[in-house]
Amino acid sequence: MITEESGLKQLLETSRQRLLQPFSETQRRLLFLTNVFYLLLVPVYLSSEKLANGHFVPHPALGWIYGLVATVNLIAGLYNLMVLSGKTSLSLFGRTVSFSSRHRIDALLRWGSVLTILAMSFCNMIGLGNPSSDSIMTDFALGCTLIVLVAILLGRPASLVWTAVVIGVLCYVAFGQKGYSYQYNYLTPTESARYETALSTGQTWALTRQAELKANSLNPPHVSRYFNTWLIFILITTLVSYYCMGVTLNVLRVVPMVTEEIRAAIDAASREERERERERSLEAEQRLLLQQETLKAELKTLRGQVNPHFLYNTLYYFFIKASAVSDDLAESILQLSDIMRYSMQNGVNRVHLNEEIDYIQRYIDLHRVRNPDELFIDFVVEGPTDKKEIPPFLLIGLVENAFKHGKLNEADHPLRLHIQATDTHIRLLSSNLKNHKKDVESNRIGLTNLRRLLELTYPQRFTFEVRQTDDDFSCELIIQT
Repeated sequence: MITEESGLKQLLETSRQRLLQPFSETQRRLLFLTNVFYLLLVPVYLSSEKLANGHFVPHPALGWIYGLVATVNLIAGLYNLMVLSGKTSLSLFGRTVSFSSRHRIDALLRWGSVLTILAMSFCNMIGLGNPSSDSIMTDFALGCTLIVLVAILLGRPASLVWTAVVIGVLCYVAFGQKGYSYQYNYLTPTESARYETALSTGQTWALTRQAELKANSLNPPHVSRYFNTWLIFILITTLVSYYCMGVTLNVLRVVPMVTEEIRAAIDAASREERERERERSLEAEQRLLLQQETLKAELKTLRGQVNPHFLYNTLYYFFIKASAVSDDLAESILQLSDIMRYSMQNGVNRVHLNEEIDYIQRYIDLHRVRNPDELFIDFVVEGPTDKKEIPPFLLIGLVENAFKHGKLNEADHPLRLHIQATDTHIRLLSSNLKNHKKDVESNRIGLTNLRRLLELTYPQRFTFEVRQTDDDFSCELIIQT
């Protein structure tokens, strides 16, 4: 059972890892492609800048930023390539570096790659090194695109932070650097102010120029146009990436929950099975104990069969001989013979209650023969005793106990023995004085054996109470039938 349970849990854990693996592998491939594309595009960008402007970067600070981004992406690209190839260690300068803590290395290189690209995009958006001061027209494209990349590689909270950064820079450029109504005339600020003034005063040259620009569809754009466009792009990109990643994350969140529910169900089923096994074991133990008790009783009966049989035949012989001498003696021998006949029953598990009562009566009669004037016994029987069955010798033990330890020679305090049978129960009540003159040691084995027999025969269907003082002893037995 333990082996099966361990196997199920191992299978469950393996299935869980397989369900979660595709997303992590997709993240790794996307990051690897990002590393490769950046490393391929940086030389193209630097070369085009060199050809167009005569220098590789328009501002010295950008050189350091591009170098940092290239270095981090190169390291991350090599690492991801090795992991995708199935390698778990790397030999470097004669030392073997193991990827045992791969989740930490993954997180470090993932954040490093993305953050350095975000830093480069930030510099572009604020117009660092842009000679045309038109960053709002084009350079926000990369920042907008990176929202999706951040959501996939770093998570939705990080994408929201980057969205706030992009919108913040957009507002700064539109309202702080330019002004919301700023118009791109592709003139110097002084020329642009002069042109705007000429237009407002209706100077001919300005009006002519304006008409010529309109005729050629060269209307100068305003900052507001690009601000509105980029704001819509940014918000749509953010919403799409946020909710698409939300679906993916919800699926990934459900997988562990489902596996945990299955694991809990397996544990609950295992506990129930162990509880059932324990109950079956207890039942088997009780049955075995009952069989052992029954076997002991049968062995005891078998051992005693020879002597009681011989004694019964001998008593019958004495009865024949005694009939010629004394009728009382013969009657006593006959009563003893009947008692022996009842005791010799073999293989009988139930007797009628009236048979047990008859046995008790003969037992009492024998004692009266021995003590004709000294026994005071109040023996009362009520109800349909012929319709009730009990194990043989169930009640005689209480009677024997009274004769063994009781004081039965006082008329005011007789041995009271009442047996009552009803449709629902059998009730026996016994009470007597204690005989302090008799030096008979009581080990209570008889009462203990009686209680054990009741537990085996009438489980949860009897009450047996013993009450005693220094002078009195009584007991009450009620059996539900």
